[in-house]
Amino acid sequence: MIKIIYLIIFFIGILVAKEVDVDIQADSFLANKSKNLIVFKGNVSMVKAEDTLVCQELVVHTKINPDTNKTVMRQYVATGDVSFTIAQPNTLFIGNGDKVDYNIEKQLYIITGNAYLEDRNGSKILRGDRIYVNQKTGTTKIDGKKNQPVKFQFKMETK
Repeated sequence: MIKIIYLIIFFIGILVAKEVDVDIQADSFLANKSKNLIVFKGNVSMVKAEDTLVCQELVVHTKINPDTNKTVMRQYVATGDVSFTIAQPNTLFIGNGDKVDYNIEKQLYIITGNAYLEDRNGSKILRGDRIYVNQKTGTTKIDGKKNQPVKFQFKMETK
């Protein structure tokens, strides 16, 4: 479960890492300074080293950091067939859902709609309608639907 929390931390690192090259491609781009919004639409693809994020729309909510007077991200929302991969030295994380929302101030990640999160090397898979990961509290919660229960699959060593 801890690895899943680290996965989410690295996922947001795709967007907020300092001094790291990030390549974002999309069919269109819109920045609205008065609303503190940056919007990428259509076939959005983001790459940072070996990490990827693919979606149909990526909305980045920004604000001015009063200490540095620089624009910083406060929240992002990726929608439309969202999928991502995060490569780590000892594992590969794969996830997808209809929507991924991250609120930086609350340190809350929500994967919504056919939510899926997998640790390839740790052999752990989470499935549900909604997966919540709260970095502040260290909790993970998974919600299912009426006829679609939560699924948690893992491999356990036996003696």
